Amino acid sequence: MNLLAWIGIIFVAHIALYFALGTENWISTAALATLVWAGALYAIRFFVRQKQRIR
Repeated sequence: MNLLAWIGIIFVAHIALYFALGTENWISTAALATLVWAGALYAIRFFVRQKQRIR
């Protein structure tokens, strides 16, 4: 699946989570949490592609 679609789904899930928890700054918290997940997903994709190139 497209990585940007996954990031969008994660963002919506974080918005729902932090809004439901009553976090004061839920939109900025959701954006920060999504950035962390996006960085992790891009890093995983980078290492997988590097490993495929070596083969």
